[in-house]
Amino acid sequence: MTTQHRQRGMTGAGWLLVLFLIGFFSLLTLKLAPAYMENYTVKTVLASLEQEPLITKKSVTQIRKMIRRRMKVNGIYEFDKDAIKITRKGGVTTVEIDYEVQKNVAGNVDLLIFFSDSVELVSN
Repeated sequence: MTTQHRQRGMTGAGWLLVLFLIGFFSLLTLKLAPAYMENYTVKTVLASLEQEPLITKKSVTQIRKMIRRRMKVNGIYEFDKDAIKITRKGGVTTVEIDYEVQKNVAGNVDLLIFFSDSVELVSN
């Protein structure tokens, strides 16, 4: 007579693996969420330039100051001013912001995230 054994669940090693994966992805979320929220703010600042009256009549320096001021108001204080590139071609002013964020995950493991946002401002 043979008895049948039913499987009753995961082993201890299986549970440890599941807990490790949950912890790892939670850590990644906690480290990366602020960088993506900051990028959302940068996109909002760029979008707000389209609503600015006579923005294409302003000098490049004035536009750059306006962007930095709006970023400070929104809580972005450490931003490389060289990341902002403003070019004019015909009646179109293009504002590009290219930057990278480096976040330490654990020990000597870092994540490097690249962001690139732009907006074209057309003179009326």
